[in-house]
Amino acid sequence: MNSLLHVTKIAGKAVLRRHYSRNHLNAARSTLQKVEALYGALKPADRSRCDAYALDELGHAKFAPWLYVYTVVFGQFREGWIPDNFFDECVLPHNSGHHGELSQFRSMNSILFGAPEFPDLAVQINGMVIDRSGRAVRARDLADVLFAETDRIVFKSDSTQSGLGLVVLDRGSFDPTRVRELGAGVFQPFVHQHEAFQRIGNSPAVTTLRLTTATDDDGKPEVRAAFLCIGRAKDQHIRAGTDVLVPVDPATGTLSPVGYIPDWQRTDRHPDSNCLFAGFELPEFEACRAVALRNHARFPFVRCIGWDVTVDNHGAVRILEWNGGHTGIKFTEATQGPCFADLGWNKLRRPS
Repeated sequence: MNSLLHVTKIAGKAVLRRHYSRNHLNAARSTLQKVEALYGALKPADRSRCDAYALDELGHAKFAPWLYVYTVVFGQFREGWIPDNFFDECVLPHNSGHHGELSQFRSMNSILFGAPEFPDLAVQINGMVIDRSGRAVRARDLADVLFAETDRIVFKSDSTQSGLGLVVLDRGSFDPTRVRELGAGVFQPFVHQHEAFQRIGNSPAVTTLRLTTATDDDGKPEVRAAFLCIGRAKDQHIRAGTDVLVPVDPATGTLSPVGYIPDWQRTDRHPDSNCLFAGFELPEFEACRAVALRNHARFPFVRCIGWDVTVDNHGAVRILEWNGGHTGIKFTEATQGPCFADLGWNKLRRPS
């Protein structure tokens, strides 16, 4: 019986790997069609370099399609790129493993990090609401705890991303008897963002700075990539597929003069606010970097983490989310990479 279960597990994992591999290839081919329509066809010489790099350096031809995308977006092939599917299949199992999956459980932020930059008010786990001090909150006291300093909060469900699983709650319409229906997750105050972030997007959605940090073999974290994620005027919160992404120099915080609206179309300004990206100064960039590095140092064995941070209207850095799994490297690899070339990730291979 045990040997049968073992064989069944191996077969199940193989099916899942094939499924994810097909999804990655379909996504890469679809994206390639879009970027080639915008920026011209991939040159035969660049295609050959991508194919050779995928096979000789990364071990399989299936890693070439994301390299095609990067090359068309960037304008030329660059050694050291990490294809999105290679990161998923070969890098993550070695660099994050199951520990990276802890980032799915937003309700554990305070327990894992104990950092004041996480603005968590309380968490709900297994039908219990626990305040920041670790005490259970009775239903009749919920409103007083959650709305002690604000009239509006957000609830972020565990195991969701890209703006899904987020609910805005107002004091006036709050019903404590319906809280259990929200499931596991975290309650956070509605962040009133810094004036500069409000100006660049002219949107109710909170502008976020994604900082991608990675640790070397000595456990030292460094900021390897960064981009600004800006909502649209009609959005109440950031949504993948409508947001505007702008590369940021991870060392200086300088905003690229060129950003990207969905489907990889370039723009030099936000389409709603008309704010130019060139010359825009990010508020408290060094403080944001310091917060990301300090918190990653507490969790160095998750080797790559994406931090979604913002700055509030008082100039305080807030960590809205962290991601220790698939941190969305393809945008930064294509626009400012290679970001991880010196870490030897290209030598990693899928665990057997």
